[in-house]
Amino acid sequence: MSTSLVTARPEEPVREVVKRMVEHSVGSVLIVDDEGRLAGIFTERDLARLVARGASLEEPVSKYMSRSPVTASPDEPLAKIATKMIEHWLRHIPVVDEQGRPLGVISIRDVLRVIASFESFP
Repeated sequence: MSTSLVTARPEEPVREVVKRMVEHSVGSVLIVDDEGRLAGIFTERDLARLVARGASLEEPVSKYMSRSPVTASPDEPLAKIATKMIEHWLRHIPVVDEQGRPLGVISIRDVLRVIASFESFP
C-alpha cells in the first residue's frame, strides 16, 4: 500500500490534478473534502474518458471523478481487496479509516508484487 497520498480538492481544475499525477508518477489522485474525508477518486481511466469527450481540462475535477469509490479498511485482507478489484474492474482502492479519511491506496501493482513474491501457488 502506498501511504504517500496524492490528494486534491473537488474544486481544483482537472489540469492541476493531472499535473500532480505526472509529478508523483501515480495513476490516481484521492479527492478529499474540507474535513479530509474521501469524496472521490480521479484515475487515468477518468482522464481518458474526459479527453475522449473533448472536455475542458479547466473544469473542476469533481465533475469527472468517481464518486463514492470502493474502499478498504486498514485491516482488510489483501485477498479480499484483490477480489473487490476483480469484481469492480478497479486498479486502485483507497484505504480509509473509520471516519472515511484516506490512509493509503492499494494498486493492482501492489497485488502483483505480493503474487510475484510467492515461490509457488497452492
